[in-house]
Amino acid sequence: MRVKGLARHLGRLDGDAVCWALDQNPRAPSQARRLIRDQLARWGLDEHADTTGLLATELVTNALTHARGPIRMSMALSPWKRTLRCGITDVSPLPPRPHRARHDEEHGRGLQLLDELASRWGSRQTSGGKAVWFELCTGDAARFPRLSLWRSIHRGIKASARPGS
Repeated sequence: MRVKGLARHLGRLDGDAVCWALDQNPRAPSQARRLIRDQLARWGLDEHADTTGLLATELVTNALTHARGPIRMSMALSPWKRTLRCGITDVSPLPPRPHRARHDEEHGRGLQLLDELASRWGSRQTSGGKAVWFELCTGDAARFPRLSLWRSIHRGIKASARPGS
């Protein structure tokens, strides 16, 4: 009884994390883009849908190509909507390997795109395979990266001491 009450209460809070199982077929990348576009619209972050969709599509395609088995996608939004994190998990324990694509190759640029467009990215092993994730700065952190509250706190500077506050 208490658990149901807590679940109902938490359900009323603004959701800041979601997770989906993706199809294990060639439709998975378009499914991921659709889910991302819908969720970012709910969070009021439509302007990040193209970049998030592109990077997630690359990771989902890698999972389809290099791992056989279930694929899951998750997205989380930090407090104050400053950072968006997207992760793709699959059953392969092998970490992603950068590949230097030649100019005439159609594949091999996904990790290069992550390097160029994501604020941060990485991978970690899980009990059932691996998770590859990326982060994008949103809100004020995207427009003014030097004014990030997180960085100020990390340096031991009070938020009120930041320039422009």
